[in-house]
Amino acid sequence: MKKHTHVTFGILGLALFAGASQASADVESLIGDDFSGEISAGWDSRYFYRGLWFGDETAWTNIEFSKELATNLTGSVNLFYTDVMDDALSYSEGNIGATLSYDSGFGTFDFGFVHFRFYDGFAGSVNGVRGPGVNNNEEANELNLTYSHDLLWGFSGHMLIARDLTIDGTYGEFGISGHWDICGDTIGLDFSAAAGYSLDNYYSANLGNGDEDEGWTHVAISLALPIKLNETVTLTPHVSTNISSESRQDTNTGSDRGDDEIFYGASMSVSF
Repeated sequence: MKKHTHVTFGILGLALFAGASQASADVESLIGDDFSGEISAGWDSRYFYRGLWFGDETAWTNIEFSKELATNLTGSVNLFYTDVMDDALSYSEGNIGATLSYDSGFGTFDFGFVHFRFYDGFAGSVNGVRGPGVNNNEEANELNLTYSHDLLWGFSGHMLIARDLTIDGTYGEFGISGHWDICGDTIGLDFSAAAGYSLDNYYSANLGNGDEDEGWTHVAISLALPIKLNETVTLTPHVSTNISSESRQDTNTGSDRGDDEIFYGASMSVSF
């Protein structure tokens, strides 16, 4: 098993054992009650990011801290790590991001920065041979802006624009999501759907030819079933589909997958 996977499972185990309410209280005592946040870990049968396939059977962990900075203004820091568990393909990725969120009353604006680190290269390595990826990049930096707004019947909508400063590519997305309680406040149903668009050849293998450097990337649809185990711990299984559009079809099609894929997974989260 790869060394990065050992790290992932170590953090995964810590997150699962941190599930008791007392553990959440211990976290609060360490960082203070001015902060809130969540520690989560999970497993997915396939890893797609903005419609682009990166690997199968991925374990991941995520830590987020938030603090109210002023009236209607919140700051947050996010740490993410994922690792493909395939013996042949080595792919691991770590992200660190910071976001300022402003509640305007009619909607919420999120302005963020993310640093991506690709420990095995952007395309990973197969049997020890590293793929070229995009300019053989091992890291990327991004600025993004999201506007979200409550809609009708429990739905909310969002629009995202993200600029990758490393490749000078731009990604756009719009989507909707909703949450409904189906068994009191213990079991819920989450729905989300999003469509992505590549501008300036944003990680799109079959774009970038003159005027054809723009195109739809994908449509992603997900259903999740959050189950509250206690006041702080939630178990969430999900099933999702990634429908590749013109700028993802060639890249996402492989020997054991098509350009449209249904995948699944589960996560455990601890809030504090």
